Amino acid sequence: MHIGLQRHWCIFTSAGDKNVIHHWLEGNIPQRFDLIVAYYGENNYMFYEIDKICTYAFRTKGSKFQNLKKLILQNPKFFDQYSYVWICDDDIPMSSAQINEAFELAETLDFWVAQPAMRPEGKNGHWITCFAGAQWDYRIVNFVEVGLPIFRCDKLIEFLSVYDGSLTGWGIDHWYANLFKANDFGRFAVFDRIQVLNPRDEAKGGNEMGRLRSAAQREADWKIVRQKFDLVEYPPKIFAYCKLAPKGELFRIFDQIGGEYHPIIPAWSARLRRSRVPGMARFVKAILVVKAVWEIARRSSWYDAIFFLICGLSIRRQRRAIGHGFEI
Repeated sequence: MHIGLQRHWCIFTSAGDKNVIHHWLEGNIPQRFDLIVAYYGENNYMFYEIDKICTYAFRTKGSKFQNLKKLILQNPKFFDQYSYVWICDDDIPMSSAQINEAFELAETLDFWVAQPAMRPEGKNGHWITCFAGAQWDYRIVNFVEVGLPIFRCDKLIEFLSVYDGSLTGWGIDHWYANLFKANDFGRFAVFDRIQVLNPRDEAKGGNEMGRLRSAAQREADWKIVRQKFDLVEYPPKIFAYCKLAPKGELFRIFDQIGGEYHPIIPAWSARLRRSRVPGMARFVKAILVVKAVWEIARRSSWYDAIFFLICGLSIRRQRRAIGHGFEI
C-alpha cells in the first residue's frame, strides 16, 4: 500500500491486462481520490505497473463485486475513511477531472448511488443511464447500472452485508435497487453533466465478464437470487430532470470591488480603487460579468445565462438598497 494524503473518495476496480486505469490518474489537476485495484490477470509485470500507481493493489480472481466482497471480509474497516466509493469497470476511459466532479456531485447532493451518463455511441444496455442532453445536469432515477455505481460508503457496506457473492454482474444493480427502495426514494442519480464511454466488445477485444461466466449462466444466477430474496426488476423511471444553480461564489462579480461586500479579486481590488483611469473598476467588473454569462451560455444555454444575469443584478440592487437606509 502506498501511503500519501488521506482522501475521502475512493475508486475500486477489478483490472485485467486490457485496463485503462492509467487514464484516471492523468492530467495536471490534483487527484482527490484513492485507487484500489484487484488484479485478476497473470502478467507479473502488469501487476507491478498497477501497484506502482495505486493506493492499494492485490491479486485475486473473480468479478468486481466478488473481489470487493473478499476485501471487506478480510478487512471490514477498509473503507471506513471514505465518504464515497466508486465501483467502476476497468475499461471506462475518463479523466481525473471527470472523476473529481462525479464524486463532488454525489457528495454535495447526498445521493446514495449515482453514475455519470453513458455516451450513446458506446455499449449500453439501459436507456435510462444514457446521456439525456446538455439541458440537464442530472436526473433523479430508480436505476444505476452495475458497471460504474458511485456508492455513499455506508450504503455500500450495507449492500455488501447482504450480497453473498453469487452474482457476477447480471442482476446486482437490481439487487441494490431493491435493498435501497430506489423506486420509492429519490436517492439514485445519473449525472448528464458528466459523460463517459463504455467501449464496445469489438473495440476492447472481447468481453471479460463473458470469459468469467457466460451470459446464460449469469442470467440463471440472477433468477435464483431474485426468487430467493423476492426481488423485482423495477421498470426504469425518471423522477426529475435537474439543473445545478450557479455557485454562490460566481455572484461576487456583481459586488462592489473592494467595498464592504466580497471583492471580486482580492489581490486586485485595492489597486483598482486607486487607479487613475476613470471607471477602471466598473470596466473590469463588466468584463468579468460578460465572461461569466458567455461561459454559462456555452456550457448550458442562453436561457440559463440570462437567468444568471437577472439574479446577479437583483442581488446587487438589494445589497445597494440595504446600504442606503432601507434596512428593516
